[in-house]
Amino acid sequence: MKFPPLDSIAGRTLIVLLVGLTLSHIASTALLSLDRRAAVGAAAEQVCVERAAVLARLLDHSAADRRAALAAELASPTLHVAIAAAPAVAPRHRDSRALGLVAAAFRPYFGTVADPRLHVVYRTIVASPRSMPRAILEGFPGDRVMEISFRLSDGAWANFKLAMAGAATLWSPHAVASTLVMLTGIIVLGGWATGWVGRPLAAFARAADRLGRDVNAPPLPSNGPPEVRHAATAFNDMQTRIRRFVEDRTRMLAAISHDLRSPITRMRLRAEMMPGDEVRARMLADLDEMEVMVASTLEFARGEAADEPTQSIDLAATLATICDNASDLGLAAAYVWERRELCHCRPMAMKRALTNLVENAARYGGRARVFTHHHKSGLDVIIEDEGPGIPEAEMEAVFAPFHRLEESRNRKTGGVGLGMTVARTIVRSHGGDIRLENRSEGGLRVVVTLPREVSA
Repeated sequence: MKFPPLDSIAGRTLIVLLVGLTLSHIASTALLSLDRRAAVGAAAEQVCVERAAVLARLLDHSAADRRAALAAELASPTLHVAIAAAPAVAPRHRDSRALGLVAAAFRPYFGTVADPRLHVVYRTIVASPRSMPRAILEGFPGDRVMEISFRLSDGAWANFKLAMAGAATLWSPHAVASTLVMLTGIIVLGGWATGWVGRPLAAFARAADRLGRDVNAPPLPSNGPPEVRHAATAFNDMQTRIRRFVEDRTRMLAAISHDLRSPITRMRLRAEMMPGDEVRARMLADLDEMEVMVASTLEFARGEAADEPTQSIDLAATLATICDNASDLGLAAAYVWERRELCHCRPMAMKRALTNLVENAARYGGRARVFTHHHKSGLDVIIEDEGPGIPEAEMEAVFAPFHRLEESRNRKTGGVGLGMTVARTIVRSHGGDIRLENRSEGGLRVVVTLPREVSA
């Protein structure tokens, strides 16, 4: 399973689940461990004192000459018994709480046990082996030992050392295994759940990106929870309104451009009958320019309205063809071929945009050099020329409709001013953009950036 990015909603939700549930699990494990530690400690103490009481009764009823042998037979890795003339636990080391616990266990067998007859102390096995029996050290290393000295009926002292198993710590193997199982469950189930919840948002992002490239993209499926269905319906309604707006604007532009042809034709006929050759020539030149502008606008509107399907093409082959066609027109243009460049686009529209840019560079910049460059977010088509460049203040203005840097009104040298507008409109409709920059060595550089979804 692929872990979602940390800055995504799914990744952040999964981190919150991991941190929150892990901390709560550790806290609950600690509380349970403390409660269990107290219960296990109390049970261990009770078992030890009852065991010592039974053994003391057994030794007290045994013959004095057999007690040493009996003590040796009763010894175990967790128990050491010795018969001596003096107590092993000094009176000053007695533990008053443990003394009451042991006295209560001895009472059924010996009645009320007076303080001088019973000495009790706790020790932890951390000392050298010489201070503790080797069997106890090997049996319960690091655990507590209860030492009891009890005076038998004949005055001999029975000295007991009983090791008590300690309670499991917080980081016991079972606690660690439990935490790992919980973490695995959170990662698997939480990753699936957060991905399931975040999937509609990813679909919205893809749909919005697709809408930015193609207003006629298919609508977003309306499925999932009610909130998602409502949002998808609203998104599809928005897309429909945008498409209608674009279509209405395009139809209006086409209608205006078409209807302007009739008055321009009438004005041309009237200008032909005007006296004065110079005035008539100027007026006819203006009408010719207006007619070209109207024709270009109509062509632009028709191109906008065209519903060309998207398909995969080799952009490198397209660029090579554009440069060859420009060369056939007497323009200097060359494409630096490196490899195939797959591009998912509207082929005729993309070719039209790149053709405008290459021919502009070759016509006004002397020579056009075209190459491509890959980066992490997509593909750049770079067009460089050897012309004078463009003033910084005009970098954005050249994309305005009918704006021409060439100040003469000669259509052969200045065009009608729609080439850059058409190029940027088409590129932006594919989710890309165009930027201009002057080269340090002279000339202009046009960078067409296409996103990875288009250039992949």
